[in-house]
Formats: sequence, C-alpha cells, structure tokens
Amino acid sequence: MNLTKFKSKPLLLLAALMIIAVAAAAVTPLPQNIDPTPGKAVEVSSDNPPVSDNAQAKVVKNHAISEGDTLEGIAVKYNIDVDTILGANPTIDENNLQIGDQLIILPSKGVIHTADMGDTLWSIANDYSIDIAAIMAANAKTSEALAIDEKLFVPGGKPLPKAETVVARADYQVSRSSASRFLWPAGGSISSQFGYRWGRLHAGIDIADDIGTPVVAAMAGRVVSTNWQSGYGYTVVIEHSRGYETLYGHLSEFAVSSGQYVRAGQTVAYMGNTGYSTGPHLHFEVHQGGRVIDPLNVLP
Repeated sequence: MNLTKFKSKPLLLLAALMIIAVAAAAVTPLPQNIDPTPGKAVEVSSDNPPVSDNAQAKVVKNHAISEGDTLEGIAVKYNIDVDTILGANPTIDENNLQIGDQLIILPSKGVIHTADMGDTLWSIANDYSIDIAAIMAANAKTSEALAIDEKLFVPGGKPLPKAETVVARADYQVSRSSASRFLWPAGGSISSQFGYRWGRLHAGIDIADDIGTPVVAAMAGRVVSTNWQSGYGYTVVIEHSRGYETLYGHLSEFAVSSGQYVRAGQTVAYMGNTGYSTGPHLHFEVHQGGRVIDPLNVLP
C-alpha cells in the first residue's frame, strides 16, 4: 500500500496502519499445540511427551547377579518377594548364587508357569488357586488355547511344592491324585450312594442338609449351564480340566450364571428340594470323558 498520500493526514495514516495490523493477525495461524479456549491453561506439547505412571507397561526384566547380592535384597529392590524370584527362575540355587548369572524379574508378585502336555487354563488356575480370568488378563489372552512350552505369568501365584510337580508321559499327564483335586460340594450327610437302585443307576451321591445350605464348586472351572432339568430340578453343570464335569441338582437358587468361571470352593448355588426329590438334598455327579463315575472315588 502506498502511504505517501497519507503523510499530510495523520488520522488517515493511523487508520491505515491499524487496518494492516488487523489483517496480518487474521492470517497468522495459531500454534497447533495451543488450546484457544478462553480461561483454559495452555500446555505446549513436545515431540516426546512424558508418559504417565499408569500408562507405563509392566515388563519382565533381567537382573545380573553381582557381588553381595541376596535374593532378599533383589526382591526388595524390585518390590516383589523371594517366592516370585524362585518361581521365575526354577533352576537357581538360592544358597549358591553365581556372579554374572541372569535372573528373570517379573513385574509383580507371581510365578511363570510353562505349559506342559495336558495343561489347560482351568488346571493351571486350580493348581495356583487363582481365577482363570486373572491369568487370561495378565497374559492378554483372548482364548483358552494353550501351546506346549507356552509361558504364562500367574499373578500372585506361589511355586508349587515339588510333590505336586506335573510329570509328562507319552500321551497324557499325571499330577497329584485326582482325589486331592476335588472338594466336597456341600456339608451334610450322605443319604444315597452311587450305584444301582430299583433297577436303575443312581448316577451320583445325595448329600442331605437344610434348604439354603451353600453348594460350592468341587473344582475350578466354567459354568456350562444353570437351568431346570427334568428330574433334577434346578441344576448347575460345571466343566473342569482333564475332561471332568460336575452336576449339582435339586437346588433352590443359583449363585452363578452360565459361562462364568468359578474357583474351587466358590458358592455356585443353594441346596433345595426341586425336581423329583424326597427331601432337601444335593444330588452330585462327576463325569470324566463323558462317563459317569462314583464321586467318592475322587472326593477327599
């Protein structure tokens, strides 16, 4: 703009300068990292903004043993416990640490479990007395499928006693006896045994007690169904590891729903007198591989 003609007219010159300033401001872009909202504090972002503590992913670390190290001291340093270190490093001799040896340090208290032949998430959850959902969440698993030698972090788990170590064989797996893996599903007295009566198989045992007596899962597993079954009345069926399935009949009320994972000893229902029943009791069945078996053969 030619300002010569405004020199003799100061007011016109001032107005022209103001117009130029306003126009320049209108085309100047705001910095992208500034929020123009009135009254709001402005924070200038950087190319590498800091990550909050909650956003930092927990990771497995390695620790090289140095002179003077003890497992207790290492545990304190990483805010875990000695059992967690031993569980993640099963071959280490805690009484003979070697300088330079590498230890696996887990992100929190727990153990690493290496899946073996026949392992399922249910059996692992039962072994360590933890909810299967917690294992799946800790390992970002979206399915129950396991591969041999797959390593799983079991949060809060403790190393299994040597006597309970699973022994793999050619096509199956043996652990501690089946009986020790089951719990009694309810208190009360046995009013009817497994076997034939009146010319037909009584496929379970009956445990008699008052209506409303808690009924618990005999093993950790997944609830297959909670519904009314002919003869059994209100019934819960739970699927377990190693081909086991348990049935709980003549119930008065459910405490779980179909598809839910349950731990051993968790209340799943309450004793009742529904269906074909001669009095308040729990009808309890155990199936293995599709065959019904005597529950007394596996109960402790």
